[in-house]
Formats: sequence, structure tokens, C-alpha cells
Amino acid sequence: MLNELLKRKFAHLFALLDVDDDGTIDKMDYTASADRIVTAFGYAPGSPQSELVRDRYNRLWEAVTRPMDTDGDDRVDVEEYSSGMDRFVTTSEEGYRTHIAPVADAFYDLMDVDGDGRITRTEYVRMAASAFRLSEDAGNAAFDKLDLDGNGSLDRDELHAANEQFFRCPEEDSRGNWIFGPIAA
Repeated sequence: MLNELLKRKFAHLFALLDVDDDGTIDKMDYTASADRIVTAFGYAPGSPQSELVRDRYNRLWEAVTRPMDTDGDDRVDVEEYSSGMDRFVTTSEEGYRTHIAPVADAFYDLMDVDGDGRITRTEYVRMAASAFRLSEDAGNAAFDKLDLDGNGSLDRDELHAANEQFFRCPEEDSRGNWIFGPIAA
């Protein structure tokens, strides 16, 4: 059962994923999100990076989001999304590893432009703006919350831990609550 914080987090992520702001998520929203990300990082359509992100988003749509569609209209509204995230991810560590982690890895691979295994503030803010339509200020605030050691970068393990906290942790003070920017109260 989702607590109020998890409901707010999923509503927040839903709004970020609803690219056309029509109150539903469909396959087009996922394709548009993937395309925005690869464009922001300078990868050409059809490039291996572009195809990887599109494939991961497509798999996320087919394996997780589309099955949330309880009324069969090939669109998911916020209520379907929240209850589906509860069924597929929140209550199952394996659900996170199977469905969310591969998409997160594709993001991390794109963000790490210089290939050093670390995500800098610049790389993170660029991803937050392109993938999730966050303002530069919101992206910077999120980075500050996630960079616990203050070294100016995030590694893959730190990002996965924060990402999993976002999807699974019902506690208000979890740093993972910031992975997709500030959540409205």
C-alpha cells in the first residue's frame, strides 16, 4: 500500500513523463522522452546510443507501464501509474532491478559524456532538463541533495541507490526523493 509520499513521488514522475501534458502516458511519451535525451547529449538519431535509450524506454513501456493500463486504452493515467508502480516496483526489489535499473543504466551511460564513470553536475543538470523538463535551478538543487560527499560528481552506485530510494522508500528525508527534482508537498 502506498503512503502519501510515494503517491506524491509517482504523481511527480508521472507529470515529468507526460511529455504532451494530456494527463496520460502512452508509448509516444516514452519515445519523445528518449529522443529528447539523446538530442540533448548530441547523439544522432539511429546512433547506437540513441537506439539503446529507445530500446530501454520501449522495454519499460511494454514490460511495466503498458500492463498498468487497466482499462485497455493503451494509455496510463496517474491513478493507474501509481497503483502499477506499487505492484511492479515498490513492493519488489527485483522489480526495480528488472524494470527500472536497465533504463537508469542507459541514462547513466548517456550522461557520462567523458566516460570517466562519474556524473558531473553539468552532466546531471543537462539530463534533468532534457529528460524531465526540470529547470536548471531544480537540477542543481537535486544534484546538491544527491552529492552527499560533496565531491562534485555521482557514481553509478550512488545514482542507483538514490533511484531505488525514489521508487521504494516511503521516508520523507530520503535523498533519493530528489533524483527527479523537488517534489511538491
